[in-house]
Amino acid sequence: MEDEADVFGMVFPVYAWGIPKVVKEYIETHQEDIKSAKYVWAVMTCGDDIGYADKVLNQVMNREVDAVFSVHMPNTYVCLPGFDVDKDEVAQAKVQETLQRIPSIAESIKNREKKTEVVRGACAWLKTSVLRPLFNRFLVTDKYFHTTKKCTQCKRCLRGCPLDNITTDDKGKIVWKHENCTGCLRCYHRCPVNAVQFGRFTKNKGQKVHDFD
Repeated sequence: MEDEADVFGMVFPVYAWGIPKVVKEYIETHQEDIKSAKYVWAVMTCGDDIGYADKVLNQVMNREVDAVFSVHMPNTYVCLPGFDVDKDEVAQAKVQETLQRIPSIAESIKNREKKTEVVRGACAWLKTSVLRPLFNRFLVTDKYFHTTKKCTQCKRCLRGCPLDNITTDDKGKIVWKHENCTGCLRCYHRCPVNAVQFGRFTKNKGQKVHDFD
């Protein structure tokens, strides 16, 4: 069996039928590990489909991934008209489906199988090659984030930002740094009073909040 050092694996979400900026940056700083690995695998989470996100991953890695899988998770993207969180029963069904698939995915990786098990969805090329660049250019930004009068300054959004991109001004108001937002929307979904908004796009949209600290 191959040494674990010869294996490079990643689990990450699909954003706009591609890979998140933060994942791309991580891969770019680990090119030597990827190049030397004998087996490379990836598990991508998505709300519905991934388009050609795996092809984007291959390009960024400068090699083809040996095994790639997509698994469904509840939809959390709410920043465009027509996009909202899943109803509870749909979200629960997706989670159960994924939990049932995990053992077989793990077994495939353990056995170093080469396979592609992904849901591309309709118009996959259009989504990844045309819509994705537009999305990244205009919507992967924190400049539309703001808090409404409902904000209690609990700072859960600040503490929860994985890229430390949120702070407070001299009056204690929550503000975004405009430095390295990757569009994960954790700040939005983490707010207990739904005070974090993305322009007008998120007005009256749902949240998927599971816990508060």
